[in-house]
Amino acid sequence: MIKEFQKLLKEKKIDFYIVPTDDDHQSETVGAYYQVRAYLSGFSGSAGTLLVTPNEAYLWTDGRYFIQAAKELKEGITLMKMAQKGVPTLVEFLKEHVKNNSVIAFDGQTMKCQFVFELEEALDEDVQMISCDLIKDFWVNRPAMSCEKAYMYDLQFHGCPAHEKIQVIQEYMKENDCNAHIIAPLDDIAWTFNLRGRDIPCSPTTLAFAMITLDESYLYLQKDAVDDELISLYKEENVIIKDYFDIYEDVQKLEGRVLLNTAYINYQLFNCIQCDIVEGMNPSQAFKSIKNETEIRNTQNAHLKDGVAMTKFMYWLKTNYGKIPMDELSVADKVLEYRQQQDLFTQTSFTTICAFNENAALMHYHASKEHYSSIEGDGFLLIDSGGQYLDGTTDITRTYALGKVSSQQKRHYTMVLQGMLALQHAHFLYGCTGQNLDILARQPMWREDLDYQCGTGHGIGHFLNVHEGPHGIRPRPRTNAESTPFEAGMIVTDEPGIYLENQYGIRIENELLCVEGKENEYGQFLHFDVLTYVPIDLDAIDVDLLTYQEKNWLNDYHQDVYAKISPYLSEEEKNWLKDYTRKI
Repeated sequence: MIKEFQKLLKEKKIDFYIVPTDDDHQSETVGAYYQVRAYLSGFSGSAGTLLVTPNEAYLWTDGRYFIQAAKELKEGITLMKMAQKGVPTLVEFLKEHVKNNSVIAFDGQTMKCQFVFELEEALDEDVQMISCDLIKDFWVNRPAMSCEKAYMYDLQFHGCPAHEKIQVIQEYMKENDCNAHIIAPLDDIAWTFNLRGRDIPCSPTTLAFAMITLDESYLYLQKDAVDDELISLYKEENVIIKDYFDIYEDVQKLEGRVLLNTAYINYQLFNCIQCDIVEGMNPSQAFKSIKNETEIRNTQNAHLKDGVAMTKFMYWLKTNYGKIPMDELSVADKVLEYRQQQDLFTQTSFTTICAFNENAALMHYHASKEHYSSIEGDGFLLIDSGGQYLDGTTDITRTYALGKVSSQQKRHYTMVLQGMLALQHAHFLYGCTGQNLDILARQPMWREDLDYQCGTGHGIGHFLNVHEGPHGIRPRPRTNAESTPFEAGMIVTDEPGIYLENQYGIRIENELLCVEGKENEYGQFLHFDVLTYVPIDLDAIDVDLLTYQEKNWLNDYHQDVYAKISPYLSEEEKNWLKDYTRKI
């Protein structure tokens, strides 16, 4: 595959061809039509960039995927481990290898505008950069572009009509002297217009662009995704629906100052704009990260249902392990089965990670029909999963001890638990960011010279993307947006871990809601309320390693789990839960 594509580069006289993991909207997860990087490289992870030259090929990805990429990459492609010593970034690599009159090409509709700017700044002016889609004719049996029906999200689940959200954005535009605002990220559009769909796997979004002026608002949707009822509903919200591709013509007519985020707009669309540009974070990013009372109430209800599903699953797993055949695929299906029994469940919020022993060392491992493991014998089973309910989005990880586990495994499990509990019980002043809080979760691992090469927590959308910014918890922010201070109403995950290659992986994850505490002469204090209520496996804990405070934290949490979840269980399940939430 890669050899044939390299022949095409030679024919076209292209020296470097860059393939990102993006669609026209820089989505984190993309549909089958946009899986170009996976098609060419064999690597199926959700993050990475492929660089192909006429004779070589390279794949850049982050620490979550080093092990997976090494196993999946096709022959002839070199793995470039991002942020590792001695490994240049893609821009640094190109700067070193391009020559005068070198031709660098990419598909402008899927290339992030900001990346091209970084490349232009770093490279010599004699380098030629062109936008061209070489995949269009190369990928013969390419899947069609998704075009599911779009719909308006019911007010009872979110509490704020679209025209009110648009008015808030228009006020923001006026304050920043902007005449128009272009929105490309699908979750920003979905939140602003209360628009939902099924064009992206595990995310209830629809392929769309949006433009807001001081007087009018426009939604750009594929024709087959729209019906008369939707047009009528949006007319009541003073929103005009136009064809998806009309955005490229309409932005050429804009005058004055246009607000947009170059990190989330494709290069081709950006190049169509002729007027002044105001670069900045989409205001909807910040607005949607702070959940309103309706969203919080619904989210809490979604987590209650999800807690029931995951507790029932844990009961099934613990009582049936060793008695019936199990594998990573069948167990993942069982998790889905219990979620499907819950009211308002629509789909998973991401592809379930069900990984036994060494597979769990791959942070984002996904079992497939071609590659999966039986679950038998002794070890750790890690399950990271979530649900999309009409009343909220969930994300939870639990690691289960099956059979006998070693003292080292229990020690590592306990360290992860200690980090999770420390962050969950954080009290901090307003102004703190995730970078300030990250050390709380990592400290138990760092004391033992261990670490995990990923963030500790991410924001979560409301019946939207399971990963949402601008806030997050990590030791070093990836973007300026992640320097956003925590505010009451923000939801974040708490998921430290330990991953030992070819041995096992451990992760424990709860979702947390940021709430206000005391305000005094020192400022406004904040802390977290727990949203996730599912037992943590007592079979995996070395109780002797826990402090008196940590034992109390865990006991209090398990007492709440029993109180909230037990009313929805059978007597047999209830008795089992009482044992698994016992005081230690």
